[in-house]
Amino acid sequence: MNTELASEAVEFERVVSSSLMDTGGFEHVRRAERDPSHRGWIGDRLGGLGLWEIDVSQEIQLEAAALACRAAGRVALPYPVAERLAAFGLDGTDAVGLVARDGAHLAHADLEMRWTAMLLDGRTARVVQVGDPGRTNLGPFVCRIVQAPRESTTDAGPLLVVLQCWTLLGMLQSVQAMTVNYVRDRRQFGQSLAEFQSVQFALTDVAVATQGLEELCKYTTWAIGHRPAEALTDAIALRSASLEAAETTFRIGHQLHGAIGFCDESDLSWLSRHSQALRRLPFGRSQTEAALVQLIGRTGFYTPVTAGGREGP
Repeated sequence: MNTELASEAVEFERVVSSSLMDTGGFEHVRRAERDPSHRGWIGDRLGGLGLWEIDVSQEIQLEAAALACRAAGRVALPYPVAERLAAFGLDGTDAVGLVARDGAHLAHADLEMRWTAMLLDGRTARVVQVGDPGRTNLGPFVCRIVQAPRESTTDAGPLLVVLQCWTLLGMLQSVQAMTVNYVRDRRQFGQSLAEFQSVQFALTDVAVATQGLEELCKYTTWAIGHRPAEALTDAIALRSASLEAAETTFRIGHQLHGAIGFCDESDLSWLSRHSQALRRLPFGRSQTEAALVQLIGRTGFYTPVTAGGREGP
């Protein structure tokens, strides 16, 4: 396995990121909360970049999709980028969302798109009714949905989970960068916070969490295309790792920012709030770990090194 991503994918991420930053960056999520219809403009803007034409069955284009999700995550973009990309090739579907049960919630399901709900085992159902977005702890764009009877199955689950993890990675890398900048600029007792050893240790924990998650995201993106039989196990293992990294990164980010990190003047506040749906839907860390244990019992678990009698990548 080559951990260096294709140059075409890296360049596409740069284009997406530049477009989002040139048109407002974090202002997109602020504006969307004031005017939810702004999300439609975001979708059109991304479409103009060719994002919705990406064929995720092709390896380089899959990498481009993953990096586009990271670019969206870096500014807490209020749009279901991963959900639309994972629906590529699914007839009659514009976006696909993972749910845990029939009575479920999806983020951005109120957008005018044809949604398909999907259980972890691949069973799908059409979303036939969507409630109004609720101002809940899960975020302002999470909607309760009603599903039609189970219709078919799909293997899009691992792809969706992996793309969502890339989105969360983008959020965490933004938190890391803004926390480093904050402790460098903030001074106490005549010196910057970054000079305190305890702060340096905390930032090291964040660096380990985000850098390790980035490498695991790369590995799992490769794995789901080369080991389809174990793709779901690999994807859920990545989700488990991403949730752990998110807990570490957001906890330390908030600790070092102090009260300002919970104010809307701080971009950290927007990242933290809009990460909740990714981190808690369709289930949180403990349920993710339980699902992983069950999957490992059925398919085994193979890491980037030789394991289980097989040759590693």
